[in-house]
Amino acid sequence: MGFLNWLESTAYSQWIVSGLTGWPLMLSMHAVGLAIIVGVMLALNLRVFGLFRPIPYTSLHGLMAIGWVGIGLNVFSGVSLFVAQASFYITNFPFLFKITFVILGIGNLYHMQKLLKRDAVSWEAAGAVPRKGLVLAGTSLAFWTTAVVAGRLIAYL
Repeated sequence: MGFLNWLESTAYSQWIVSGLTGWPLMLSMHAVGLAIIVGVMLALNLRVFGLFRPIPYTSLHGLMAIGWVGIGLNVFSGVSLFVAQASFYITNFPFLFKITFVILGIGNLYHMQKLLKRDAVSWEAAGAVPRKGLVLAGTSLAFWTTAVVAGRLIAYL
């Protein structure tokens, strides 16, 4: 706990918890990052499940790049929020549960991006998504939904 207490005592951490701008700024940045990544993943996964057929799979690469921007915002703002109350978060079950599913979601995004980069043209030609793509899309929806719900529970449990 010594390291966590040190994190909480840094000037940056103190700025986040004691000022009128730090906490709201980081929380707002976290919400924007969350909206970006969940929005991108929802659109991507629904396309894989067959909705939005006029959008070619090859055009989803640009959308996925925007998703990585959302992840970057969330990593920065999430780490900032964490250091401000590290000793609380490290023992908070919903936080640990959320982080687990965020990591799974990021890994899933990485694999989906590789799969799309390699196979998007063949998916277009075949008019169908292979089982692996459908599994990745389904687990992505589950991972990000679980992360969002667990994140909301942090303040209440």
